[in-house]
Amino acid sequence: MQNTPEPVKLSDYWAIVCRRRRSMFLAFLTAWLLACLLAWLLPPRYRSVTTLLIEAPQVPQQYVLSNVVSDSQAHLQTLTQQVLSRPHLQRIIDDLQLYTSKLDHFFGGGDLVERMRKNIKIDVTPPKPTSPTSPQITSFTITYSGSNPQVVQEVTSRLATLFSDENLRTRQQESENTTAFLDSQLQQAKEHLEDQGEKIKAFKARFIGRLPGELQANLGILGALQGRLQQANEALDRSEQQKLYLTSLLSAYRETPSLVSAGALSATDKLDAELASLNVELAEAESRYTNEHPIVVQLRGEIVKAEKLKTQLKNGDEPTSRPVAEIQSQLKGTELDVQNRKKEIAGLQLQMQTYETRLNETPVREQQLADLSGGYDQERMNYDLLVKKRADSALATNLEKNQQGEQLFVLDPPNYPVSPYFPNRLLFTMAGLALGLVAALGTAFMRESLDDRIHADKDVSTVCKVPMLVAIPPLTTVREVAAAQWRTRREVACATVTVIAMTASALLAFYYG
Repeated sequence: MQNTPEPVKLSDYWAIVCRRRRSMFLAFLTAWLLACLLAWLLPPRYRSVTTLLIEAPQVPQQYVLSNVVSDSQAHLQTLTQQVLSRPHLQRIIDDLQLYTSKLDHFFGGGDLVERMRKNIKIDVTPPKPTSPTSPQITSFTITYSGSNPQVVQEVTSRLATLFSDENLRTRQQESENTTAFLDSQLQQAKEHLEDQGEKIKAFKARFIGRLPGELQANLGILGALQGRLQQANEALDRSEQQKLYLTSLLSAYRETPSLVSAGALSATDKLDAELASLNVELAEAESRYTNEHPIVVQLRGEIVKAEKLKTQLKNGDEPTSRPVAEIQSQLKGTELDVQNRKKEIAGLQLQMQTYETRLNETPVREQQLADLSGGYDQERMNYDLLVKKRADSALATNLEKNQQGEQLFVLDPPNYPVSPYFPNRLLFTMAGLALGLVAALGTAFMRESLDDRIHADKDVSTVCKVPMLVAIPPLTTVREVAAAQWRTRREVACATVTVIAMTASALLAFYYG
């Protein structure tokens, strides 16, 4: 008949705990002691936190527009890189003698600046979004951790001061750079404007008299030249007729000598007729022109000559030769007058051609001047715009220099860390208790699994296939009973001391962190 094993009861587990209580206690105490030693022997780490507020410019933007980039997140990243640069951190390390203890050299080492960067943490406070697309940062926190609470507070204060100073310096530098850039652009725009103005001046000087604005003046001068040309042609016609008449008269005197005496009388009559005709023309010319007009001056000269010739004819000694001489003199004067008239007409025609050429070139010059004027107007607009921008930028730069722009203020000063944030002694103590309990149960399980002894009557059936007939109870002496009682008292005392020590350790860990 095969014996089936009985199910394990709660009393069996209790019996195991009672048998393995010493090893379980040692395992529990060892794990708990290790956790407590780590909690109290690990170097403490303290943390100091400060909050900086990003304050908007004190002067409203409708009065002074800032010339610095307003993206607070990008600006904060730039400030962080500047503050955490090697020169700044190395100066703080040297001034406060950071990372000089033997414990720091034991747990750390290497580049001190990199160690300090790892101990600094910048946290941005989530902003209240005023705009769904680009919310602006309103505040951020600076955290520094170290082994000395006083030094940690001092380092955090130095970092906050660096952020504030770098913000002022950076914004002022960016504002000055913007103003300087606008100054250079304004100088270039001024040079371009002056160059464009010089081009227009050179164009006007080169094509003076042929500009679009002189069109009406050219038309007026051309009309006056046409009038003078017409008058010159009329005077030329009269001179040529006079020349033809004198030539024919001189030929008649030479062919018929008997007409000399009669010719003298007829010449006087003709001079009278000519004088009358010249006086009529002079009166008509004076009614149309001024006294200094060339036609008026010419008619007066002809009248003077005719009167002089008439006087000579009346007072001459040889009437037979005088008419021929007078006719020859008049013919020479008429021929000279014809030549002068032809030269005058040629000059007038040349002037008219010049003004006609100017009039024909007027549309081309107008287009060229329009192109130059358009470029000048564009440069002028650009220059005026840059003048306004430069004035606004200079005003914004003065705003930054007077510290009226966007600034960083310490909202919460760096706190003095009373207790370390690492190690968390209470958490280590509680973890030691849990680890000790697991170690005790594991120790009991392992020893029970490796133990091949029989501890109860029911275990006999699992080893022997024959039934058990008689069970002999344990026979203890008085001395063994006393020894067992003494061991029990010692175990209770150890357990009591352990509980008291654990309670005291937990209270100390809770109080000191």
